[in-house]
Amino acid sequence: MIDRILTVWSRIETVLIGILVLCSLATFLGGAAVRTLAPQYAVDWAEEVSLYFIIWATVLSGSVLAAEGRHINTEIVTDLMPPRAKRAVGIGMTLLTLAFCIAMAIFGWQAFDFALMLDERSGSSLRTPQAWTVFLALPVGMALIVVRILLLAATGRGITPVAEPELPTKAE
Repeated sequence: MIDRILTVWSRIETVLIGILVLCSLATFLGGAAVRTLAPQYAVDWAEEVSLYFIIWATVLSGSVLAAEGRHINTEIVTDLMPPRAKRAVGIGMTLLTLAFCIAMAIFGWQAFDFALMLDERSGSSLRTPQAWTVFLALPVGMALIVVRILLLAATGRGITPVAEPELPTKAE
């Protein structure tokens, strides 16, 4: 059941990330095209909105990377280790990443709350509230990674690929 949830979750996030990147590209190129072809209709917010899409896509991608075992790897070092040491390093990296993501989610939420209290706005004509467009991305992305790591742990996996101990083969 958890594997099915993780699979569907990954597909949804991957599609969402793709949509955000495409929106970013369309917004940026559209703004540049209008600025070049019809400067009288140019807007001052195209790059800003494009950046918001990129911020959200980048933060959301951490969860997908964790699920695929591509989040934080030290393969150069771990490939030289025996399987037991490799497993210990994998568990240690998972726990360290979990602690870091929990801390970043808490501090990100505090930054979001502070920006909300100050009612920070963008410098463009949109006057976009920065709390919702920029600061909220961090706690949301980190919370998704934390939940993903916990679900992976519930299935006996971590965020780094761990070599399974090799079974002895029968000599012929």
